[in-house]
Amino acid sequence: MDYRGVLLISGVLSLLAIATFIAEFFRNRPGGIDTATLSSCRSRINAWWLLFGSLICALLLGTGFTVLFFGVVSFWALREYVTITPTRLADHKMLVGVFFVLTPLQFLLVGVDSEWFSKIFRYEPYFFYSAMIPSLAFLILPACVALSDDTKYFLERIAKLQVGLLICVYSLSFVPALLTMNLPNPSAEVTALTDISDIPAADLGSKVIKPFEQAVTAIPGAHSVESESSEAVSAPVAEVAVDAPAQGASERKRNPSNLTLLFIFVLLTQISDFAQFSWSLIFSRHKIAPHVNSNRSYEGLTLGVLTTAIFAIALWKFTPFDCWEKAAVAGVVISCMGFAGNITVSAIKRDQGVGDFEELIEGHNGVLDRIDSLCFAAPVFFHYVRIFC
Repeated sequence: MDYRGVLLISGVLSLLAIATFIAEFFRNRPGGIDTATLSSCRSRINAWWLLFGSLICALLLGTGFTVLFFGVVSFWALREYVTITPTRLADHKMLVGVFFVLTPLQFLLVGVDSEWFSKIFRYEPYFFYSAMIPSLAFLILPACVALSDDTKYFLERIAKLQVGLLICVYSLSFVPALLTMNLPNPSAEVTALTDISDIPAADLGSKVIKPFEQAVTAIPGAHSVESESSEAVSAPVAEVAVDAPAQGASERKRNPSNLTLLFIFVLLTQISDFAQFSWSLIFSRHKIAPHVNSNRSYEGLTLGVLTTAIFAIALWKFTPFDCWEKAAVAGVVISCMGFAGNITVSAIKRDQGVGDFEELIEGHNGVLDRIDSLCFAAPVFFHYVRIFC
């Protein structure tokens, strides 16, 4: 991790320490803030300590541990999802394949060394982990359910499993996939030479040799002189023209700020969640979907998106984007998709008649409650960075 990542992590930990101190101060002070509000704030602060503490440890241990960390989180979230969505006995063999084959394989493809994989299969791992679940697993799973010889609730069972696999495994795998992206190095200003005309004085050989050819045309044996002269002048020029593009392309190497990019993405999703929640409490007149999530309003969503965009602009120098406008759009994308994840998971819970998923420890909701915004924002943000960086 580069110095920017260390600086960013230090700042986040400092803010969490200050927030913890303030919460404990008001907790021990009678007649202060409302007890329910204070309890909710303390719960969120404890959840952030757990999330960022685990993430920082994984990032410091390297790419492999980070991929493993999100693989475990994905496995846990999928288990919570399957727990609240009833399955039939005929689906158990298929669930074993989803938990112990598809999920590990997805994160294995994300974490595998790209150069080694490309030498063997001639394609980057991206083409496999980005298409394996939506194009292969989603077609095979219905056939496996049909082979179980149990047609009761057939469509409902398939849909539940596919949605769980899409949210908890496929989408979440794009978070550690940020570590494997080949980002441009902003400090390297190298121009690749793609044509011989781009080389200054590249046509010098022809300008020098033509008068010489005309002068010796009438001399016997001039053919041999012409050939040797042409080879002597043109050979070095051809060599430079071929080698130049390779040297320029080699300058676009993996940026060590991939870890910083992943940390910024997680940070912005949490900022977005907290901003939308806080603004919705202050401006709660127009609810978006009160029967799904009564804590989200149109005003809160709008101000939350704007707040996230401002923070994204403030963190622009820590990102690989070459202008603040792209960073602002990235903040808007993260906030909007985070809202989509939050409202979708809330609808799943209401449909199944549950409040929150199981608690990790006292004061914390389940894993899926904490990563719903990450799951929906990750694949969109990943491809946004892939296109605009």
